[in-house]
Amino acid sequence: MPMPESPPPVPILHPNEPQQRQLDKLQRIVEVLMRRVEASGEDSFNSYAHFQTAVALEAQVKARTRDLEEAVTLLNQSRARLAEAKAEAETARADLSNALEAVREGFALFAPDDRLIMSNRRFARMLPDVVGHITPGLLLEDYIRLVSQSSELVLSGGAIPEDWRRDRLHRLRQFHSDFVVELKGDRWIQVSQQRTPDGGTAILQTEVTDMVQLERQQRDKLLDDQARLIRATLDHINQGICIFDADDRLAAWNDQFFALMSPPMELMRTGTGFHRFVDHFTTAHIFRSLDEPQTVVDWVADRRNREPLCVEIQRNDGSILDVFTDRTPDGGVVICLTDVTKERAITAALHEVNETLEQRVKARTAEMQQARDAAERANTSKSRFLAAASHDLLQPLNAAKLFLSTLEETEMNEMQTDVTARVKSAFDSVETILGALLEISKLDAGTSATVSVFPLNRLLAPLREEFQAFAARKGLRFHVVDCGLDVESDASYLRRIIQNLASNAIAYTESGKVLVGARRRGSELLIEVHDTGPGIPTDQQERVFHEFQRIERQDAAPGMGLGLTIVRRACDLLGHRLTMESREGVGTRFAVHVPFRTPGPVSRAPQGIRVTTVATSLDGMIPLVIENEAEVRLGMMTLLDSWGASPIEATNLAEADELVQELGILPDVILADYHLDEGESGLQAIRSLRRVNGPIPAVLITANRSERLIARAEQEDVLLLYKPLQPVRLRTYLNTLQRPA
Repeated sequence: MPMPESPPPVPILHPNEPQQRQLDKLQRIVEVLMRRVEASGEDSFNSYAHFQTAVALEAQVKARTRDLEEAVTLLNQSRARLAEAKAEAETARADLSNALEAVREGFALFAPDDRLIMSNRRFARMLPDVVGHITPGLLLEDYIRLVSQSSELVLSGGAIPEDWRRDRLHRLRQFHSDFVVELKGDRWIQVSQQRTPDGGTAILQTEVTDMVQLERQQRDKLLDDQARLIRATLDHINQGICIFDADDRLAAWNDQFFALMSPPMELMRTGTGFHRFVDHFTTAHIFRSLDEPQTVVDWVADRRNREPLCVEIQRNDGSILDVFTDRTPDGGVVICLTDVTKERAITAALHEVNETLEQRVKARTAEMQQARDAAERANTSKSRFLAAASHDLLQPLNAAKLFLSTLEETEMNEMQTDVTARVKSAFDSVETILGALLEISKLDAGTSATVSVFPLNRLLAPLREEFQAFAARKGLRFHVVDCGLDVESDASYLRRIIQNLASNAIAYTESGKVLVGARRRGSELLIEVHDTGPGIPTDQQERVFHEFQRIERQDAAPGMGLGLTIVRRACDLLGHRLTMESREGVGTRFAVHVPFRTPGPVSRAPQGIRVTTVATSLDGMIPLVIENEAEVRLGMMTLLDSWGASPIEATNLAEADELVQELGILPDVILADYHLDEGESGLQAIRSLRRVNGPIPAVLITANRSERLIARAEQEDVLLLYKPLQPVRLRTYLNTLQRPA
């Protein structure tokens, strides 16, 4: 029978007991063993063995004690270093906090788990009703929700707090995002948020109220300048003009409108509603009948169908007004009033004379014819004035663009550069609109066409350089196919037609290509412009040829809607048929049907100037500027001087000749305006100076785009540049003349 296992012995000494307790146990063990040795000699051997064991245990206890003391020492050292590191971390955190408090922007840092780690007081004070919630541990999503519900936040465009919150959360998915927030009291905050390398989020808030207000002042000043230009134009028209915006609020009017309608002064304020005019004229008993005025009121109210309307209204004082209404590109309304009392009186008198003697009928008929001619001349005076005054209208615009080009050469800060770019863009828009108005005015004034036979390629080849860069900036392919045929047309008007079609195609095409070329069809040559744009809806294909009519689409190109109007009127003047094919989502093709002659050798069109952006210094060059307009002359001199040249100036040929003789130095180039005082022309001045001083390079600057002047300039080897002058073209030409020192 096996013996039961004895339990394991209990250790006398436990290593975890205090050192002193272990020493006390060993001391008692030694004393007991010694007594046993002394009491019994027979057990001395075993007792001695126990004694040796006790001595060995005492040595182990001492070794353990030393190890324990070393461990305690290391632990105390670690605790000291930990305390120092903690103190340094607290100091660094305090320094960081003080630095954040010193910056002028609000700053907050959120951990990767989107909880707020730290922020400065400026960050919390941006929104007073949220400041109490900005504490460490705040979730980023909760912070955005608090801001969206803040009473200080201004929401625009009919947005609600939930929309703003969703948009802000969407921005968190981006690595970096900048946006501007409007607060009450016309305050603006720019928010910049960015992900940190460890996945956290840093938010920087900067108050930009001063910058926004300054930009607003600059924009208002620019708009005021444009408004003055429009006001000056309206005041020179002998018809009453009144314009309402898309919300039927008064936007602009001229003095003639006030003279014809005599409304109360309190109504003639920007923003007055159209209904207030209706109430006044209805209750003032100004008209003999309210049927015709009501037709105009109904037309304004019907926003779905606003085709141009023409109606005649008779006042109680006997005067008769011809009222024409049309819509503006922005959805507003323009009302044009013409006093036709005299014309109607002549017509009434004619009917009366018809009932009397035949002799009186003939006499009155002659008088009526004279009066009708006078009325037609008065009705077209505006168009003739604009058509004849192109030089005077373009002169100040040309001077302004020269000064702007000089300003661009100077060093400016970012804000000044931005304002200068905006002003230049505004002048480019004015130039485009003014050019279109002048073209239409010339056509309305009955300008005759000069038909000749010339190579079509003379018009097509320059299109490449003219539109290649414009198309490339939009990512489009622009291709012109050469044609070796001669056509019978007016070169100036045909060039304008093709330019307008190509420009319109590039403006409305977002991707793909634009192709310009020609093909035979029977006895006609079809000059075609193809594009891969959005196409024109069937119900709008006729309207696009009307004044101020454009395709109703959100991504429509900016403009006044005059390009295709000029194309159609010019084609009607030349007797060329204009056709169009368009499919939505595919593209559009315009074709001008022109007579052609038997093909000859392919004509080589003048190459002109290849425009570059090289800004070579003009040090040492002496240009002679001949210009009678002081402002334009000053602008040209300032521009040339900023390019490093040493220009000299004269107002006419006599001054230029005297100046050259006095200096004894021939100019490197002559820059002459075409229209000078007392019937003198810049071309005559260039010819005279060359006759005396030899073949000096020359540039003629003019607003005259006639084919005759082009031929004369080419014959006399004079470069022709048009107003408003493009400084980059002049700079490129002068660079080609620059000689090495």
